Amino acid sequence: MQEAHGGRLIGRRRFIQLGAAAGMTMFALGVTGCSPLPATSSAKSSYIPGAYTAQAQGKQSLVTVEVTFGENAIEAVEVLGHYESERIANTAISAITSDIVELQSLDVDAVTGATLTSMAILSAVRDCVGQAGGSVSDLEKVPGREKSDAVEVIETEVAIIGAGAAGLTSAIALAESGTEVLVMEKCGFIGGSMLVSGGRLQYPEAPLEYRQETTEPMRRLFAEVMERARDLGVSEERVSQVEQQYEQWYAEGNTKTFDSDEFYAVLGAVGFGNPLAAETTWDAESARRACEWVTAHGVELEKPLLGIMGFSWPRSTHPVGRPAGEGYVDALEAYIQSAGFPALDILFSTSAQELLVEDGKVTGVRGQCDDGTTYEIHASKAVVLATGGYTDSPKWLARLQPQYGFNEGESIHSVAPAGHSGDGLDMAEEVGAAVVSCGEVMLNPYAHPQYHIVGHIIGDTGNPLVVNKEGKRFVNETGKRTDLALAVMDQPDQLCYIIACDQNSNIMPDGRNFDGEPAEGLFENGLAYRADTLDELADQIDIPASALKKTVEEYNAACVAGVPDEFGRTYFEETAPIVEGPFYASPGTWAVLITVDGLTVDERFRVLDDGGQPIAGLFAVGEVCGQPCLQVLGYGDVIAKGVLG
Repeated sequence: MQEAHGGRLIGRRRFIQLGAAAGMTMFALGVTGCSPLPATSSAKSSYIPGAYTAQAQGKQSLVTVEVTFGENAIEAVEVLGHYESERIANTAISAITSDIVELQSLDVDAVTGATLTSMAILSAVRDCVGQAGGSVSDLEKVPGREKSDAVEVIETEVAIIGAGAAGLTSAIALAESGTEVLVMEKCGFIGGSMLVSGGRLQYPEAPLEYRQETTEPMRRLFAEVMERARDLGVSEERVSQVEQQYEQWYAEGNTKTFDSDEFYAVLGAVGFGNPLAAETTWDAESARRACEWVTAHGVELEKPLLGIMGFSWPRSTHPVGRPAGEGYVDALEAYIQSAGFPALDILFSTSAQELLVEDGKVTGVRGQCDDGTTYEIHASKAVVLATGGYTDSPKWLARLQPQYGFNEGESIHSVAPAGHSGDGLDMAEEVGAAVVSCGEVMLNPYAHPQYHIVGHIIGDTGNPLVVNKEGKRFVNETGKRTDLALAVMDQPDQLCYIIACDQNSNIMPDGRNFDGEPAEGLFENGLAYRADTLDELADQIDIPASALKKTVEEYNAACVAGVPDEFGRTYFEETAPIVEGPFYASPGTWAVLITVDGLTVDERFRVLDDGGQPIAGLFAVGEVCGQPCLQVLGYGDVIAKGVLG
């Protein structure tokens, strides 16, 4: 493999030469990509020399490719433009384009986790071959890379399965302690689902410099939350405690938004519909730890804090200057590079298949690289599962979430990158781990209908107006995220549109949205729509203009009334009214966002069996756990302490 995302990658053959079988020598971010063996044959082709351009549909945008031909060879393949997730796409771009030129073949494997981008590049190259008078079928017959049947044994202290948020932070914390760590990642890049997330972190009791000034709508929302908490059955002691904190905060002359760990717990209880969640501040403490941890590791967090759909109170932040999830990955990779850890290595494109057990203790993991090589990792201290959830697994969704009617054989709307198929649950259950259900998955109501991505495209700031295909509202837009998604399921074609204007969209003066995505790319690729009038906007999204204008008029009236509207909504930010063009629309449908079921772990994140006893040598962190451990960016130190005792 080549340098694909800023990290130093070591080719597999060099990796083997450096001593894989008998206790490998580790490197500072020795990010190891398995590199299949070269092809053994090639074929002659003839072309009309020149440069040719073509486009093909990727994951979330058209991918533009230029291919330069000589008389008898493909001389260069270059991707000229796309709006794909940058880190995911760049891995595919580097691997696919170089393989095509090196092998003079279209028999090129897609990059795991970037399949759609890989296929788009190959499709565009096929088009260019035809333009140049070449034979696509001949190039597809040229053998690509031979598959390896090698078995490589690697010795390390800790093996981590998964290089997403949980896996990376755990690897960093362990490496900081001097522990030898090998990370096995099934995709060709680091980051996992963090790459496609909005990257929002909750910052309870943030420093004053991060907080907004208190507004009247925020006061109304606080009162509403307290009322809903009592109706839900949250203890009067907890509700009264939070109300007293609130009154004391403003009695002391504070003008910035009130917050406390206890209020965070109450708001979470209301959001999840579980009154017991209000009795512990553990999640608030972990959320704050996540913010502090990423800041200490090079992430600059946005301020002031915002409220967004699902987290209405203004305590939400994300990295500055980059599409949010990618911002964390950039910073963590830079930190690893600068730290120069002598004993941290990442093995890419290698899918974990089974845990190794000896005398009742998990001692390692066996996995297979995309090139066919089998890797047997022996871990003297621990194996850590950081494999993410099961958003791509109809089997696990049907088993753990029967209330949603998922069927094992059906395809799933999922916003996670490919590969979140419950591998960690499968492997752990085989060695006796208990798998628990927490009652629900977290659904997102506003994933793109075609691409199932969530980019916080337009108006996702806590106060969107949402309409169906008929141009009508159908739900309290500030409600629980899962309830919103279920409401979308009941709409015609399971389709909705977020409607916004300049004053409440998330399009910034620099032409990017909150997540750093160029707005023009969103409009060009149908991820969002823009028009000068509501009539024109309605025409673009094919909904009745009269209905949309009537809905906007009624919605604007509700914004200034300050009383519950017909859907029970009371909270409207001061910027909520939709009054002046340009106007925007963002299409959405439901999709599985996060799973909160999984493995049972103790306070040290040791995986437990059905009897509640720890399975020796096995740990788990992040979304694979059956507790809602969502602030995984702050858990690296916890896992490290758990593993090291």
